[in-house]
Amino acid sequence: MPTYSKQQIALVLKAAETLNHQGSSQKINVSTFCREAGISRKNAYKHKNNIDLSQNVVEEQMQQLEWDNQQLREKLKLAEARATEADLHSELRQILVARHDDIKKKKLGRQPGGKVVSKVPTMLEIDSNQSR
Repeated sequence: MPTYSKQQIALVLKAAETLNHQGSSQKINVSTFCREAGISRKNAYKHKNNIDLSQNVVEEQMQQLEWDNQQLREKLKLAEARATEADLHSELRQILVARHDDIKKKKLGRQPGGKVVSKVPTMLEIDSNQSR
């Protein structure tokens, strides 16, 4: 059994009334519709009477949708800005790590054969240079 919103039920009943008032040969059987929708005719007409289908309501709903759309666009811009900041942070961190590694490599030298020799003076070298 299909489920219908209150607005959909109200629209069907409004369409049935319009067709009837215009004397159209096309008719909507409200009883059949209500049975298929799983609601009573009484409840269907309550929905119709409680829901204003005027142009003002449609315009208000449109304005609300436009406002919601604008809010979502602003949130998207903020999320994109935060993502860009996160990307920049990550890139800066990679640069700093690479720079740190370069500094460490400059402090350490390599002898032929791959043996690492420190270019940072040892305490013995400092003492011997000071005694000269």
